[in-house]
Amino acid sequence: MIAIVVISLIVMIILGVPICFAVGLSGFLGLYFGTNLDLYIVVQRFISGINSFSLMAVPLFILGGAIMDKAGISKRIVGFAASMFSWVRGGLSICCVVANMIFAGISGSGAAAVSAIGGITAPAMREKGYKPGFIAALIGGAGSLGPVIPPSVDMIVFASITGLSVGRMFMGGMLPGIVIGLCLMTFCHIYARVNNIDYGGKFVVKDVILALKESIWALIMPFIVIGGVIGGIFTATEAGVVACVYGMIVGAFIYKELKWKDIIPLFKQATESTCQVMMIIGASTIYGYIFSLANVGDAVCNFILSLTDSTTMIMLMTAGFMIFVGCFMESLAAMPIILPIVYPLLEGMGANMTQFGVMFCLCTVLGGLTPPVGIYLFLSMSIAKAKIQEIIPYLLVVVGIIVAVILIAAFVPGLTSFLPDLVMGPMGAS
Repeated sequence: MIAIVVISLIVMIILGVPICFAVGLSGFLGLYFGTNLDLYIVVQRFISGINSFSLMAVPLFILGGAIMDKAGISKRIVGFAASMFSWVRGGLSICCVVANMIFAGISGSGAAAVSAIGGITAPAMREKGYKPGFIAALIGGAGSLGPVIPPSVDMIVFASITGLSVGRMFMGGMLPGIVIGLCLMTFCHIYARVNNIDYGGKFVVKDVILALKESIWALIMPFIVIGGVIGGIFTATEAGVVACVYGMIVGAFIYKELKWKDIIPLFKQATESTCQVMMIIGASTIYGYIFSLANVGDAVCNFILSLTDSTTMIMLMTAGFMIFVGCFMESLAAMPIILPIVYPLLEGMGANMTQFGVMFCLCTVLGGLTPPVGIYLFLSMSIAKAKIQEIIPYLLVVVGIIVAVILIAAFVPGLTSFLPDLVMGPMGAS
């Protein structure tokens, strides 16, 4: 049964079948040819996989991200970042990173950040003399902070599968996201200095005040959304509603860029994206059922324990496997397959589950930056009009930064658990 599933999945991926259909069909074929079970179980498992209250937040944050872009919030975030960093060598590219970090705190989606912020900053960087390969790698790397800096769709899905607190996950992702952002900004400064570009501006307090005044409604939004979840004022799902309503009010009545005629297209766009995400999650839960029938979980756990009994090494092994799988499969499809096997093992060993959760979500970032799936990579290539061979040298630096942060998170638990413990209190091994 497992051989049928794996072989059919590989064949369909090679043939270019969309990942949600490839996962669902391979699972169906495995049950059809490998068991005598009634095939209604496929539908049952698909529906049970997406029947989660936590997952209700996903379509809301996807819609919120679309509203932010149309409401003019993203360009005001870029404007504020530009006023703050235009005087620094490499200020425009640094502005791209900062704007993505702020936008990530609103949308929770890496793809939305790449499209919204990248579409605004890429033409300006091209005019300043940045090479297309660097622009694409930076946009993809900065946009990929969406799954790390809260609110994060990947963290919501992780929490829905494992039962871990969404608030703790959000808090745990803040410091690693900031560290990655600072490293990317340093990379931007070094690149601009080496190539002698993007310099000559000056810090003007008046411009910063004007940009702050213009963008204040956009800048306070992450504090409302994230602060509300962490403070227990509302759940992650309710935070998604707050983000949508707030964005519509600001876009329609304050910035006056969101029109009534835009509402239906926005809902259509968000619905299409939500359907893609939910189909991937639902189809991948069929794999979890197949693996449980074949006792794959026990076999994998016994194999891992035969190699090491160190929770840190098991986390690193899982991270390495997740990075490899992410090269070929959407991270949201891999989560329901891998987590039910590894999470109970680590939890039973008393591991720091917030640390593991953030590390796991950091690995999903790399899946979005590496081919052949690489949604962030291919989006940024399209925006920057760059070829893959132009991107590789700069992409290696971006990937290296993220891998370094994953390793730091593995050996320094405080990077991921300090803020959750400080704000929400220690929670045993979680």
